[in-house]
Amino acid sequence: MKKFFKTAAMPMAVFAIAIGSAFATNAMKSDKIIEIAYQKIDAKGVICIAKPESCDITGSQTCTWFDGITNHQLYGMQFDSDSGQTVCTLPLRRN
Repeated sequence: MKKFFKTAAMPMAVFAIAIGSAFATNAMKSDKIIEIAYQKIDAKGVICIAKPESCDITGSQTCTWFDGITNHQLYGMQFDSDSGQTVCTLPLRRN
């Protein structure tokens, strides 16, 4: 059993730690997650239209889209457990 641990299990454990560390290092490079921005058409957020804006869930300002007349607040998609569907009700931000 000791021989198995030294020859097989130990190298697999070291390899698993190395792979995990590589993924953790790569994840730290990108601290900003870009969300697809949607204009909410109805009050419940069931009807949404995608807009060409770069928004995320963190930031200091509300993410908006100007249609030439009005500024519209933009939202991201999230699952609504009450209705059982994905809706655009997640407020988005930008710096």
